[in-house]
Amino acid sequence: MKQFSFSPTWAIMLFLSFTMMGQSNKKLTDPDSWEVQNRDVSFDMGVIHLDDRPGDGVLWLKGSDFHNGTIELDIKGKDKTQGSFVGLAFNGKNDSIFDAVYFRPFNFNDPKKQDHMMQYIAMPHLDWKKLREEHPGKYENTISPAPQPNDWFHVTLNINYPEVKVYVNHSMTPSLVVEQINLSGHGKIGLWVGESSEGWFKNISIKENKMNSLTHILMDVGHNPVFWNDPKSMSMENEKIGRVYMMSEELMKTANNVHAQVDYAYGELNDDLLANTDILFIHIPKEQYTENEVRAIHRFIDGGGGLFLIMDSDYWSSLNDTNVNDIIAPYGIQYGDAIPDKLPGGHTIKSEVTGKPLKISYHEARKVLGGTPFCYGDELGKAYSFGAYAKTMKGGKLVVMGDAMTALYMTSWQGVDDYQCQDFMQDVFNWLK
Repeated sequence: MKQFSFSPTWAIMLFLSFTMMGQSNKKLTDPDSWEVQNRDVSFDMGVIHLDDRPGDGVLWLKGSDFHNGTIELDIKGKDKTQGSFVGLAFNGKNDSIFDAVYFRPFNFNDPKKQDHMMQYIAMPHLDWKKLREEHPGKYENTISPAPQPNDWFHVTLNINYPEVKVYVNHSMTPSLVVEQINLSGHGKIGLWVGESSEGWFKNISIKENKMNSLTHILMDVGHNPVFWNDPKSMSMENEKIGRVYMMSEELMKTANNVHAQVDYAYGELNDDLLANTDILFIHIPKEQYTENEVRAIHRFIDGGGGLFLIMDSDYWSSLNDTNVNDIIAPYGIQYGDAIPDKLPGGHTIKSEVTGKPLKISYHEARKVLGGTPFCYGDELGKAYSFGAYAKTMKGGKLVVMGDAMTALYMTSWQGVDDYQCQDFMQDVFNWLK
């Protein structure tokens, strides 16, 4: 039996410029445009102030969903050792899941800590401490010339997913250049202050570049998938989190290569959720899909969407656990029983999906019946397919796999270390989009 083991009070005298590319400017004078977490907020003649108290705080701009473009603002902290952390949050999903770039004004005049003036974080798990320990000097930097600790300074964030460039005081040279540790690459924008810190913000301008659109991959994590999950939604005590982060790092490489972003579906799939999706990614679910969900997925595929569906042997999830065959039946593909082989190792043939044969990880898979076969185990070859694809009359596409290992980026298995998982995943998503 195949088993995988993995290591581990509002004022309204506020005039903030909110500029979206291709749209006219407007003034944000409505306090209802903002929502605050763990701070009291005041507005005074164009300046936003967040008070200091234990814990981090953030003021979210409601309805913002920023992806690529430029964010500019003026920020002010103060010269208080370990008591002034001020910056900007982006990619916000909730009060816990977001990325941020922030500054430590108390380090601006300290030559011993000049390399710790500014910091990128990817919350909730990748805070400054973890990033500094695991990647020293990569996600923080100095500012030259450094602002005065108690003065206003101007910040420009140029974001072109996954890259973030941060410029200070209109410098032509970025003070920090990082790649986001984030598969989604979009979300709410917020004004952020750190532990026991207060901050002042003004002259906010947001210019979003809508021209550089990406393929939108939606990963279903709402039907109890065996392996995949949103790592940022997981507890650090979860024994699977290390493996999920590793897989997510590989999936980010795939997404960057095929110019895509990845979001997660935590609940029931429906037309509204799928309306902004290009590819639906389902990996070994252990729960049933409702009739409404199945119909919504059919409408999605029939409307030109792509489906990447993966199952494995009964050990992980059976066809009684989940009704995935109901999803793919209209397209001439079905899952069958186990392939009667024992040896590991698989391959693809040259096809519409894979432009050349690939060596892919495989062991004790489930038959995939129908469609156009293109994946086989090495032992029995074309006698049994564990991967097939299909196209609909209206442009919908499906790739259906009966073995999960390649989509888990398992490049090594039982003494073989050169399986081409990344190549395969890029080929599949490129074909589906």
